[in-house]
Amino acid sequence: MPPIKDSQEVLQTSPEEKVQILQEAFFPKPPEADLADIQDYRYPLVDMPEDITTQEMEVVLQRVSAKKAPGPDEIPNGILQLLGPTLIQELTRVFNSCLRLGYYPKHFRDSITVILQKPQKDDYTAAKSYRPVALLNTLGKLLDAVVAGRIAYTAEKSQMLPTMHMGGRKGRSTDHALHHLVERIYAAWDASKKEVASLLLLDVAGAFDNVSHIRLIHNIRKRGVDGCTLGLLRGFLASRTTRIKMGTYTSDSLATNTGIPQGSPLSPILYLFYNADLLEICQNL
Repeated sequence: MPPIKDSQEVLQTSPEEKVQILQEAFFPKPPEADLADIQDYRYPLVDMPEDITTQEMEVVLQRVSAKKAPGPDEIPNGILQLLGPTLIQELTRVFNSCLRLGYYPKHFRDSITVILQKPQKDDYTAAKSYRPVALLNTLGKLLDAVVAGRIAYTAEKSQMLPTMHMGGRKGRSTDHALHHLVERIYAAWDASKKEVASLLLLDVAGAFDNVSHIRLIHNIRKRGVDGCTLGLLRGFLASRTTRIKMGTYTSDSLATNTGIPQGSPLSPILYLFYNADLLEICQNL
């Protein structure tokens, strides 16, 4: 990795200094969020699927890539796939215990963060020209994938998310977003309305890295996720740690008190819940 500029625009070359700069960029201190609307909020409740089934486990295990890099546990996905039915039975039992207890094992919350260059950037001395990817414990990622699938299924069945939320949802894609956009443009061009079509494109910088855990839990609960699933999600977010890896250098363990890990199957669906309110506000303008 080339030298990286610190907050004073000074180039730093040592691994320790680079880690400090990247830690500040990727794992910022949680902002003082306005949480006044959370006080005394009455949360709805939507029925979630009950026990995890062996069929769910089979589907998840079949879908994982055998070539994915493992996390701190160093267990390749391919080994889990080779173990077959015996492993599926045992993992189903263990994961159901985690779900019922609302317990997310501590070692599942440890990760190794590798730093990847964003393509086609002009300045690779800036921390923002890189993105972190969390290499998570393999068994933890399986649990994440099962829970993510259950939340996604219930979100569609119970219409928890805005209709126009296209990203990361089954049966929706950029094609649907473009089709909707074209329809809106043609509607504006209708001769009887005489309107002008304009388009504002926004990008959320460091989306996953800056998620407020308190706000995320509130947004999940207000759309009906509760009970054992909520307890497990609280555990997923609590007391996470990572070690930043650059080449042959690996940092000491760092606390990550904000954000959700890029690399977890849970993070995309959680972020849909996190920014659903923003999308609804924009739709009502």
